[in-house]
Amino acid sequence: MKTKIKYLIIGIVLCLIFTYVFSLVKCEVLTLKHYHEFEDVCNTEFRQVNSLKVLDYSQYDMAHVYCIGNDNTIGEVLRFKYDFDDDKWYVLDYLSGWSKTGNADNIIYPYLWHWVYFLF
Repeated sequence: MKTKIKYLIIGIVLCLIFTYVFSLVKCEVLTLKHYHEFEDVCNTEFRQVNSLKVLDYSQYDMAHVYCIGNDNTIGEVLRFKYDFDDDKWYVLDYLSGWSKTGNADNIIYPYLWHWVYFLF
């Protein structure tokens, strides 16, 4: 009986690890494919981005991009909508995940460990 419980716990932990790793790999693949589409859109006079990761992308419709601001001062997810008439991506809204000023406390999956930036 103890052996079955032990294998069940190990199986659950491995499923969680594989799910998390799959999410990271998906983000990296999407970023490699679509980085160039969002690089200029994320950098504005209000927001200078050090790096970005494409979290979700649907072909010519919607996208979620995780942006890390200058000097690791803020991390936020920008939600984009594609406009076919202008042939451009436009920011619909954003969700601040963390900030050095302390005014953001949301969790951004799969980049859960980025809250460490807040400490430094």
